[in-house]
Amino acid sequence: MLVEGSGGPAGSLLARDVRTWIASPAQGLTAGIDAVRGADAAAAALADLSPSSLTVVAAAVSDRACWAEVTRRADGEAETCLVGLSYDADGSVSRLVWLRAPLVPASPEVDEQSAGPDGRPVLERYLADLMHSKFGEAASHFTVDTIYSHPPYAGGTERVLFRGREALGRGFVTERGPSPVRQIVTAFWQRGARVFLEGVIEGIPNGGTFFSTGQITPEGEIARYVAFYSATRIPT
Repeated sequence: MLVEGSGGPAGSLLARDVRTWIASPAQGLTAGIDAVRGADAAAAALADLSPSSLTVVAAAVSDRACWAEVTRRADGEAETCLVGLSYDADGSVSRLVWLRAPLVPASPEVDEQSAGPDGRPVLERYLADLMHSKFGEAASHFTVDTIYSHPPYAGGTERVLFRGREALGRGFVTERGPSPVRQIVTAFWQRGARVFLEGVIEGIPNGGTFFSTGQITPEGEIARYVAFYSATRIPT
């Protein structure tokens, strides 16, 4: 991993002008994120995350990018992290995004290695229903026992965690409610049942960037969904 020993061989994986965004421990509750530029600054920021124990839960890799869900444990605390790496033509990391939230429970419903259907249309149908305030329909895209983790809704101070489709549907109505927010998916990665997506927020002033990971059942339902938001628009 880039965190452990980031000033040594791992640091050499970074492009000289790498752009890096690393969340603070409060990023799962707030939309703030810190940005640095350059390999030395990125290595120093990554070093601040150690010492810690890191476990890669799932990953999806393409020729130009890699996204992973990572469980991080340090000082008796546990986090669910979403880590994205983009590569330049030489294979060096040219963009690094590290998002953090309190540990989100795993889903026992889906085998990470199992083959899943194309997750993009599943996620886009869910987002379309949510954007049109069709909350029952939005919840219907999830399994009966789904796990859904989301940053605090407007006015909230705690990260949202819904367990089960019924609780999710009620939460969409009572906690989220109608919103002008529009989520536009700009990038998508999938490996087996695991999906990762990135997009931008439109419909509100100065909309930022959202990132999510999900697990798709063979029946095309979402068994687990973990979302992150940066009020800073993060360029691709």
